[in-house]
Amino acid sequence: MVTMKTTCKLLLLVLLASGMAFGQQTIENNRICLDPIAGTGAYVGTPLGGGVCALCNIQNPGNVVDGNLGNYATVTLGAQVLSNYNMMIVRDSLQYYPAGNAAGFIIGPDAGLLNTAILSNLSIQTYRNGVLQQTATVGGSPALNLAVLQNTSTGKQVLSFITSSDFDEVRLVANGTVSLLTTLRIYEAFEGPASCAIDCTTDLTGSLASGAPTTGSSGLCLGASTNNPNFLTDADSTNFANITIPLGVACTRYIQMTAASTYPAGTFAGFVVQNAGTLLSATLLGGITISTYESGTLRESFSGASLASAVALSGASPMYQLGFKTTLAFNQIRITVSGVSVLADLNIYYAYIKLDTDNDGVPDCIDKCASGSDLLDTDGDGTPDGCDTNAIDLSLAKTVNNSTPAEGGTVVFTITATRDNTTQNATGVRVTDILPAGLTYVSHSAGTGTFYTPGTGIWNIGSALGGTTNSIALTITATVDTVGVLSNVAQITASNETDTDNASVQDHIASACVSVPVQICQGQSITLIAPLAGSYQWYRNDTLIVSATNDSLIVTTSGNYTVNFTSTSGCLSGNCCPVIIDVNALPSISAGADVAACAGTTSTLTATGTGTFLWNTGATTATISVSPTLTTNYTVTITDALGCSNSDTVTVTSNPAPLSANALAICNNNGTTGDASDDTFTIILNPSGGSGGNYSVTLNGSAVPGTFTYGVASAPISAGLISTGSKTLIITDSNTCALSTLVSPPAACSSCPPKVCVPITIVRSE
Repeated sequence: MVTMKTTCKLLLLVLLASGMAFGQQTIENNRICLDPIAGTGAYVGTPLGGGVCALCNIQNPGNVVDGNLGNYATVTLGAQVLSNYNMMIVRDSLQYYPAGNAAGFIIGPDAGLLNTAILSNLSIQTYRNGVLQQTATVGGSPALNLAVLQNTSTGKQVLSFITSSDFDEVRLVANGTVSLLTTLRIYEAFEGPASCAIDCTTDLTGSLASGAPTTGSSGLCLGASTNNPNFLTDADSTNFANITIPLGVACTRYIQMTAASTYPAGTFAGFVVQNAGTLLSATLLGGITISTYESGTLRESFSGASLASAVALSGASPMYQLGFKTTLAFNQIRITVSGVSVLADLNIYYAYIKLDTDNDGVPDCIDKCASGSDLLDTDGDGTPDGCDTNAIDLSLAKTVNNSTPAEGGTVVFTITATRDNTTQNATGVRVTDILPAGLTYVSHSAGTGTFYTPGTGIWNIGSALGGTTNSIALTITATVDTVGVLSNVAQITASNETDTDNASVQDHIASACVSVPVQICQGQSITLIAPLAGSYQWYRNDTLIVSATNDSLIVTTSGNYTVNFTSTSGCLSGNCCPVIIDVNALPSISAGADVAACAGTTSTLTATGTGTFLWNTGATTATISVSPTLTTNYTVTITDALGCSNSDTVTVTSNPAPLSANALAICNNNGTTGDASDDTFTIILNPSGGSGGNYSVTLNGSAVPGTFTYGVASAPISAGLISTGSKTLIITDSNTCALSTLVSPPAACSSCPPKVCVPITIVRSE
């Protein structure tokens, strides 16, 4: 991360007041204790809404988020009633923190003792996207916890609670009455695991103590007492010794204990005390001295305001840790109480130490840098500069659920970013994955606390690869819109830390490709062309194709085709996914058997096959009806789902039908020329047209016996009485083509009158 020393600016205040979100935030759960909310995205707001405090002011608020844990803001509260007064607002615009983590502030008095009445009236609030999530108070639910982070001349207090909701903002809020002008220091806002140790006190009780405590006094100690000194070393930390010195009595009393070990310089040493029944006043504090000894020799002493003091347990009679950071080794520690202008009634629970092996002012139990300062974290990543190598080891992997989808199908790419857990937490991580042409975005699912923007292809991981999270995944679902090889490439394009891999390790780029089969039809070919390079070798189904050493290859056979070639860089390269060519057989088609039909009659043609049909008549149905007058070829083409076509032809032979019967009807009077009622008639045929050869005849539905031949007049066909009327005559040739005609009978041929008598002249010859 880039360090940004934040100041309070009007723009930030307006944005904060409106609850405007600064875009999507990634999760930060690096599992670092007392992790300061600092760095690029952190900023400070000033009091907004709720709470009016005329004499209140905040100085140097930007110090809270500058990553320097020795810097602080000062907040002055006037003597007045406060209601929901925001003393400090710290927000992270780039990250949010998960429920279950602790959230809080490190504060301290600007001078003297931290007023426990102030502590009791403080609350901590968490927000998410400008919406209040929780408010924790001392003794409330959730409860605001107090701890002591005592490591300098001024005792630091840790105020925190365990959250149950995600948050990106922490507020320190004052409520209640402030009786005196009070100035607090606010060092930092922080978050971290709920299980972190904060107060590193080691009680010098039990086996850590050597022998019973010793006591002593000097001066006129009338009415003064030292009670139960042995309680300092027993195992019950609720037991306490007591030193009482009445008001105005010039008396000094002490309790000293000897540790079982000698502790080095830099160790914080002190006692947990309580002013019985009331607060520990600055006046009484002025009469308290804590000293260290080594085997009876005085080493160091601090008194009154020189002692670092912090509230260990709040309430009407709060418990305090009083002590100092030693500069000399010691094995004995003494607390001395002198009579002052107030009653001294001091309960003393136990002596304690806090080890600081590297002497950076941070006790060992929360020390992040074993041999360096913990007080500076300029990039705000939770690892102090003293041990921050800014080195990470990230890798990227990608898989696809179906490497050979069909065109129009759906594929799911899974991109996994992994952090080597031997390196530090990664921050500011971004991966770019833009779908190539031929793949259309459908949906995605990004790992918890990360987000993906399809339009830009940016997967913002941020600080999600931290703590116990070593890998995180993104899935992208896409449809396949074309054929051929489609490669989807993902690359780590940003991180705040430097990757430890050398330049030759390409684990920041990951790709997965899909081969969508290219469909061609039997008899077709397709040409594959490789990028320009030096030399080539093509393969089919991983078998070398002899003489296929050009940059292009003409393919007519199904198979998986790959090529190896020497790139312009001199490195061997090739296509990661094969080009899959499927040569599809032509669809089966039958137009049916040839048909012979009489000219002009209707024939039904039916094609069989699977696909779409197209006849040369323009018809697109499998079955068509035709009525050709001449012999005609009908061709049908079928096209299958893959676009392959095949054709077949059926011939309809058009046979000529008889055109005319050329029938001649002849009357027969049956010898009774005077009686037309018995006239019959016969029919003589000599048809034209037709196919030639023989033909058959039916008369009024009855077959006429005999042989009939085209071109030869037929024998007379008896048609019966003329009086019966017209006769239906059907001529059917050898191709079954028929002519039906109606033959009318001729006129009756019995037309002579009855015989008459005529005179006969007789002439005799000579």
